[in-house]
Amino acid sequence: MKVSDTEAHVCLGNNEVKPGDRVSLYKNVCRGGKGSARVADGGSAVGCEKVKLGEGQITRLLNEHYSVMEVAKGVNFDEGTVVERQ
Repeated sequence: MKVSDTEAHVCLGNNEVKPGDRVSLYKNVCRGGKGSARVADGGSAVGCEKVKLGEGQITRLLNEHYSVMEVAKGVNFDEGTVVERQ
């Protein structure tokens, strides 16, 4: 859940991260597929690529499932951004 341009609550809990841990933010960029025929009918397959948006840091744990992540200004992220511990 995006709280501000530099803060979000992320689904990384107390068994996965701790305050101070660095995280990477990614988005999936997919090409093809939309409006094209199915592969079985001679169409093209959808190709997706994981593109790194930037980095952040866990600032505190909320509970066993969620933590607070702070991101540097200028790193554009939205709901649905993939967050992974480094």
